[in-house]
Amino acid sequence: MPDRIVQALNSLNPAAAGILMALFVSLLRIVYDDRDTKPIRIMLESTICGALSLTINSGVMAMGFGAHWSVFIGGTVGYIGSTKIRAIALSMLSNHINKN
Repeated sequence: MPDRIVQALNSLNPAAAGILMALFVSLLRIVYDDRDTKPIRIMLESTICGALSLTINSGVMAMGFGAHWSVFIGGTVGYIGSTKIRAIALSMLSNHINKN
């Protein structure tokens, strides 16, 4: 059974593997955090993390990095979470705007 799972994961498109990693890690993070484990929050947070993973992966690929970064990006996005990534992005944008 585990061999089939590993084989199925290895045959996935790298972007799909990154999205699945973001979904899985964010789901585990929310459940482990045990603060707000409502099913709707788990579903929405995991979906947002998957979408962010795909978006960041597209940018990384556009910068010339390989597809092998997809799973790393997905895991990182899932671990950090959409709220923290939003705060980081807003902070970076604010700093950039204030410099100009």
